[in-house]
Amino acid sequence: MAEFQEDMIFKDIAEEDVGILLNIAYKKSNVKKIWTKELRLIDPATFKPDLIIELDDENLIIEFQSTKVNEKFSQRAHCYVAITDYKKENDKQVNLCVISTAEKSKKVSYKVNDTNTFNYNIIGNDIFDGEKIINEIEEKYKQEINITREECIYFSLAPIMTKNQNVEQNIKKTAEILIKLNDMPSSTKRLCFGIEWLLVDKFVKNKELKNMLLYLLGDQMSAIYEYGELKKQDGLEIGKKEGKIEGKIEGKIEGKIEGKIEGMIEGKKEIIKNLYESGMSIKEIAIKTKMDINQVEKILN
Repeated sequence: MAEFQEDMIFKDIAEEDVGILLNIAYKKSNVKKIWTKELRLIDPATFKPDLIIELDDENLIIEFQSTKVNEKFSQRAHCYVAITDYKKENDKQVNLCVISTAEKSKKVSYKVNDTNTFNYNIIGNDIFDGEKIINEIEEKYKQEINITREECIYFSLAPIMTKNQNVEQNIKKTAEILIKLNDMPSSTKRLCFGIEWLLVDKFVKNKELKNMLLYLLGDQMSAIYEYGELKKQDGLEIGKKEGKIEGKIEGKIEGKIEGKIEGMIEGKKEIIKNLYESGMSIKEIAIKTKMDINQVEKILN
């Protein structure tokens, strides 16, 4: 399977799925176009917003936050808005919305100078109960009860909708379950995995756990992307191909995920074995895991 590339994040997401995401930010729009990863990474050193969505009359930046906003955050957010406004390809204004697990909903006014005040809204932990969402989806999964598009998208964001501040463990649990859900439409999978990938990259501090989850989510997103590209090609026997590719999406991860994330002592060895089995070369694995090639070969042998 091809290695997951960051610029695949949020490509070809259905408007219905984007609309569900916008409901969380209390936004309604006929236009629902997510800016892709490569457009968002204009200047990674200073400019790496989580999501930018073009709406009817604005370009909305959505930021995920696990700590209370402060002056430093407002300065960075103001920079995001200014750069996005400079780089945009339309005449719409740029606004910011923060989804926060650390504080209640409010409007923030940051004074840039005597004539300019930067305003943005926080959707806080008083609006949603992330723990309840996670527990309900976990129970539905165990009982094999159908889970809707809306529930999946809210579930992917649930780790930062919680009040218990245990964001890392909430992300871990959510990622584990998301990877096992087989009945989501392809677009919904892409959006949910993309959101979870961002949350892992941003909030998981344990390096081995972070790498494991990023690799597993990335592997799944690659499979979904390959499946979507396959269906676009003319003249293919889609019926035969669907079974093969869907088998990758639905089943491949089952053998990888069970029992590996919990056993962090052996975590790096398991990561190396999984990456090698998925087709990655020893040199690529050494680079990814920041290990010596000889160490990687020793583990594999």
